[in-house]
Amino acid sequence: MSDAGIVRYLVGILCVIFFSIPSLPCRAQVDECNPGPGQLTGSFLIASGIGCVPLKITAISGLPEVKNVRYVYNYQGGAVQESDLSRDSVYTFTKPGLYRVLQYAEQNGKQLRACAIVQVYDTLPPELAVAGCLNRVTLTVPKAADYQYDWYTVDWGDGTKEQLDGVSPVGIHSYADNRQRLITVRGVHLYGNCGGTAQVQFRPSQKAETPVIDQVRAVGPRSLELTFTNPGGNPVWLEQRAPSGTFERVVRFDETLKTTFQMDADTAAPVCFRLALADTCLQTPPSAEVCYNPPKPPDPTPVPDSTVFMPDAFSPNADGINDRFLPQGLLSGKLRLTVYNRWGEVVFRAEDARDGWDGRQRDQPLPTGTYSYVLEMQKADGQRLNKHGTVVLLN
Repeated sequence: MSDAGIVRYLVGILCVIFFSIPSLPCRAQVDECNPGPGQLTGSFLIASGIGCVPLKITAISGLPEVKNVRYVYNYQGGAVQESDLSRDSVYTFTKPGLYRVLQYAEQNGKQLRACAIVQVYDTLPPELAVAGCLNRVTLTVPKAADYQYDWYTVDWGDGTKEQLDGVSPVGIHSYADNRQRLITVRGVHLYGNCGGTAQVQFRPSQKAETPVIDQVRAVGPRSLELTFTNPGGNPVWLEQRAPSGTFERVVRFDETLKTTFQMDADTAAPVCFRLALADTCLQTPPSAEVCYNPPKPPDPTPVPDSTVFMPDAFSPNADGINDRFLPQGLLSGKLRLTVYNRWGEVVFRAEDARDGWDGRQRDQPLPTGTYSYVLEMQKADGQRLNKHGTVVLLN
């Protein structure tokens, strides 16, 4: 037998010597596996006392001519009942953990007892994380500390195998072509040479090409449909522009050449998207931004009203001259003012338009530009009139 085989054999067979008791019915100690001073000892062996679940063990008496041998295979302290005892010397542990095996036996009229420890390891498949860059892949086990494996074996799927340490496993491998690979990782416990296995798919890429958003359209009151082409087949992120102007990731697509994707969205408001390669090492810029703009409501039919007019420009610079955009003339009844930006987004609305607009949205000044407006008027006699047009905001 090789040296390694001898080590595994010695580790797999546990032998402990314990003590005898006067008689079984008188056991009243708190823990049967803690002997008192001067008590005689018993002895037994456990074959394959360390391994992975399910672990089958065999208990072997270490003393000659013993009789009435009985076992408690998961002794947790306290008094033992007859119903806890088993005469079977073979037992299978189906759950991971550290177990104490208690043995009772008789030899030459004396009652003996002994205890041994059994270590049963779990076989959890390790959670894997892979990050690719063209034909190179980096593999990690983010929760390695939870599994307590002594090492990991990696089959990269191209005939190459590698062993990673169990504390901070990191593997980096390069492929010769862009065929899809199945990477197999097995966590291994040193004692028992067993563990759990997990697999992950990876497709190397030979080139980096920028994806393109082909179309964004509404398919329901709260649903958008987005179609894009990804000629390189690389993993991509769909990103959405936030009100702050930054882009936030929405969903990732892996190994997709062309797809149509539907998502929940308020189709009454404009929204913009772009695609970015998930592998940042490819140094390829994001796709061009593509926006969805809801259709504008039909313009109200203008009704001539020479008593009210709206200025075509204003400058909210606090100089006391034309600082607010507001209706002028013979104002009566109800006046409602709504202002839109060039994307059709409402930037200002007032139920009483007499106070006008100061060129701000949510207390933030808006940039110089042309804005459209609708002034809805209801005269005292009930007549409804609308004015609409554009106004230039000058800063």
